[in-house]
Amino acid sequence: MALLPDISASLLAKAVDQSVDGIIIADARKPDLPLVYVNVGFEKMTGYSSREVLGKNCRFLQGEDRMQPSIEVVREAVKNGESCVVMLRNFRKDGSLFWNEFNMSPVRDNGGVVTHFIGVLKDVTARVEMLTHLRQSKLALQNANHQLSILALTDSLTGIGNRRYFDEQFQSLLSMAQRGKAPLAVLMIDLDHFKRYNDLYGHQAGDDCLRQVGGCIADSFQRPGDCAARYGGEEFAVISIGMSADELQQHAQQLCDKVRALNLAHLDSPCGVVTVSVGGVARIPTRDTLVVSLLKAADKALYQAKQRGRNRVVIS
Repeated sequence: MALLPDISASLLAKAVDQSVDGIIIADARKPDLPLVYVNVGFEKMTGYSSREVLGKNCRFLQGEDRMQPSIEVVREAVKNGESCVVMLRNFRKDGSLFWNEFNMSPVRDNGGVVTHFIGVLKDVTARVEMLTHLRQSKLALQNANHQLSILALTDSLTGIGNRRYFDEQFQSLLSMAQRGKAPLAVLMIDLDHFKRYNDLYGHQAGDDCLRQVGGCIADSFQRPGDCAARYGGEEFAVISIGMSADELQQHAQQLCDKVRALNLAHLDSPCGVVTVSVGGVARIPTRDTLVVSLLKAADKALYQAKQRGRNRVVIS
């Protein structure tokens, strides 16, 4: 070790003893590596006096938390006579936790034999807590953004997907069907005489009606390849991949029956209860098939269902 002429061993000892960081020296020649020196910084950091800890292994700082992976790193470094830098959860005399950035190095004699280990303890609790807070804040922000994304794609009245969600899913499912040469079905669903319902029962009852019908539609189409959404007003839409025209006809008719079975009174409707008209199309899309063309075909089928008296299904 090289020192300037005016740097005495006494000054060096004072500097080490008064360091803000904790400094310890352990005797590597003895089995349990007892501490032979701790500075004032160590005493202030841990709450232990030198009289309490000299002659002991510094594992007392671990408390009951002795399964930390970093402890094994320290053990291996001691075993191999190497340096290491680890982060440790340590405990003060009063039981409070502090995070210790521990830097340990071997001290060798002139023959290269390790006689001692010197360790520097840096209390980085504030830094760790700040990083933890930042991580938690980032996670909370990510969760909030995720919730906002969900809300942006959800119809606030019925709780099912909205028009934006439907449009996004439509393009995705269309591309999937084109690649896999799978049938793609599209349904347009409209509540029959809904304006009359609102006029007769009021908008609050109308909203409740939309919620119940929307739930019925969502329950009827909940396979992984299905997408049900409120398209706007009293109109709903469904996309389903892998469903043939016959299967679509069957599912759509079951939906009509379920809505009618809700038994929502509608005295200004020929059926006396709320019903729906359904128009749909099912085909294997080609590379040239467009979303708009499928929507137009389904909407045309819906118009035909209405023209034929409503409360029915037309699949083209």
